[in-house]
Amino acid sequence: MKAFQETQLAFIDHLKNPEANQFEHGIEDRRLKVYRELFFNNIKGFLSTGFPVLESLYSETQWQALARQFFAEHECRSPFFVDISKEFVEYLSNTYQLKEIDPPFLTELAHYEWLELAMSVKKQTRDVTYWDGKSDINSVSMSELATLVSYQFPVHQIRPDFQPQEPAEPAYIVVYRDADDAVNFTLVNAVTAHLLSLVQQEPAIQLDDLTQHMCDAMPQLPAEQIKQGTLDSVSLLLQQQILVTH
Repeated sequence: MKAFQETQLAFIDHLKNPEANQFEHGIEDRRLKVYRELFFNNIKGFLSTGFPVLESLYSETQWQALARQFFAEHECRSPFFVDISKEFVEYLSNTYQLKEIDPPFLTELAHYEWLELAMSVKKQTRDVTYWDGKSDINSVSMSELATLVSYQFPVHQIRPDFQPQEPAEPAYIVVYRDADDAVNFTLVNAVTAHLLSLVQQEPAIQLDDLTQHMCDAMPQLPAEQIKQGTLDSVSLLLQQQILVTH
């Protein structure tokens, strides 16, 4: 059994990095090539599907090299294909060393693209009530299918002909899935981002308490202005199903 396990590990090492790990167990290289290409192309295919914008910033050779390096160096903890994108983001964030050909926003863009897949498969664990647009708003909470993220680069605008090299003003983005299971992205300003961060801190928060927190955060503005602004923002976020009512 030990010898068989050692052979399996040697086979895996060869598939991940054939140049560094020869497989000396009597199998013709033309047969090994089938397995090498099958495994690597599967991984590369998932990366291309999950990170289309990121891939568009590289030449075909460069993208293949990045995918190969990930395949060779990273030990995925999950056996599920759907988690490959998450593992790739973790690899870029924790292990990978940026090269000259890599954009400075590499990890942020990868995370942004991964969020779409993550939100599309996330499970909802509690029953929710979506606002009907008419009822009084008493208390609200963040939808389980919504998340607020911030980036130093405007990742929502990046494309081959727009690749900023220096961080700009923080970009606050909400990624959420609605009742029709459509994943959406919306850019919010710093005030709305602060409002959402307050909501996220509580299982549910009363609208009056939320308004008071917003007033405390912006004492330079008239209380009535903040009250109306908070109500307008919460109403819009409820309509988008980023927030839910209680």
